Amino acid sequence: MQKGRNGQTARCKEGPGKSGLQGTRILFLSACLVLCCLPLRAQNNSPIFTQQLFSPVNFNPAAVMQNPVVEASLYGRMQWVGFKGAPKDIMLNVSGYLPEIKSGISGSVVGESFGPALMLNAKVGYSYHLHMGRKNYLTFGLNVGFIFKSFSGDRLVSEDGSDPYLEYEDLNDVKPDVDFGLVFTFNKFQFGLSANHLTAWAYNRQKDYFAPQEAYYAFVRFQGDVNAKFALDPYICAYYANGFLKAEAVLNFRFLDLFWIGGGYRYNDAVVMMAGVKIGKVFSLGYSYDLSMGSLRKWNSGSHEVFLSLRFETTRKIGEVTDTPLMFE
Repeated sequence: MQKGRNGQTARCKEGPGKSGLQGTRILFLSACLVLCCLPLRAQNNSPIFTQQLFSPVNFNPAAVMQNPVVEASLYGRMQWVGFKGAPKDIMLNVSGYLPEIKSGISGSVVGESFGPALMLNAKVGYSYHLHMGRKNYLTFGLNVGFIFKSFSGDRLVSEDGSDPYLEYEDLNDVKPDVDFGLVFTFNKFQFGLSANHLTAWAYNRQKDYFAPQEAYYAFVRFQGDVNAKFALDPYICAYYANGFLKAEAVLNFRFLDLFWIGGGYRYNDAVVMMAGVKIGKVFSLGYSYDLSMGSLRKWNSGSHEVFLSLRFETTRKIGEVTDTPLMFE
């Protein structure tokens, strides 16, 4: 809960709630929960996207696929629908592989608004792919960028509106950002490890509201072709930041390399469902829904996310590139 100079509690300016006392209570409770979560979200610079398994370069710069294509993936996410001031996230990932120099290039921009707080994380990445025989590769990747954060104090007012001296500052901050990642590809298996926001050690999080929080990811995924028409693609990911561990397991069913449908569970958070379609050789469109299972379950109707991917072939100088599943391109 945020407090003014005289100790009064404050809430977000989010417009009228439901009519009557019940609506006022719901609005007040929503504001309290948003404000109580702000310190955690301010230090968490890694929003979770349900469909980020299709393009994980935002958290692991080594996850650029080895086909000579340029891929752009756009994500939009509405978290905790029905909860006033809930997070809204957007992410754009771009990646490409240069077979002549065995290197991958990537870029990622992630933005989040959460009540009176705003975060923007932009970075560019480079990865080197080391061939270890047959279909085995070890990839090293590095991201470099910045994190911008702002806090709009003018969106906070006293609960009863009676204190003319209640003041909140508008705050802005920019800090450098560095990620490092490893990916090992063994035939149809892929294992990834990454450490994000490595500049966090340089700041005192007890004194700096905008100090970043280091985060650690691990993922495993597998391309499980059953026959020419049907495949199973399991994916497991674990994420640790700010003293909290999140883990999820997803199983996608792929048909004719044109449609996919899947589902999974994010530990102590949500049941996830997703579906998508490939439109020609360039476009892929996906949608996911998270059914909340945590402490906020009764205050929201779930989370919605859309995903759009565009792929463009660049060169075929080294081998012939064939159509492969989106997850393993």
